[in-house]
Amino acid sequence: MKNSLLDPNGVLLVVVGVGSPESGKTFCESLPFPEENLFVDPSRSAYKALEMHGDLDGTEGWFFDKKVMEGVRRLFFTKVTGERIKERGTEGIKSAMKGYQPLMPKNAIDSVQQGGTVVFKGHEIVYLRKDEATADHAPLEEVMRAIA
Repeated sequence: MKNSLLDPNGVLLVVVGVGSPESGKTFCESLPFPEENLFVDPSRSAYKALEMHGDLDGTEGWFFDKKVMEGVRRLFFTKVTGERIKERGTEGIKSAMKGYQPLMPKNAIDSVQQGGTVVFKGHEIVYLRKDEATADHAPLEEVMRAIA
């Protein structure tokens, strides 16, 4: 996949998702995104190792369990989501929604898993930003400084 910002810096963009191999294939086909650059992590072991927000393990109670409520809050009801959408506008969301197919994880607890952005130089993490909520992605300027 050619990217005018990343290629000159010798950066390989890799995505890790909580879905299944089947949903990963659908994701790649719908964008398009190269399948060889997508890794699926149905057990969320990478998310757990990096201590990303939303790490439910299935031992929680139902909806009113504190950890479950926190995950749902981060997913839908947080000030950060609104702020990020306001900052970036809605054009990106509208564009992304064209041809959108929901790819829900098999396990409901995986739906509240938040991600993040990690930049490695070799085996060393030089940048790690954990998404606080839906739409709270790493600022591009920060990521570009980390890969320079």
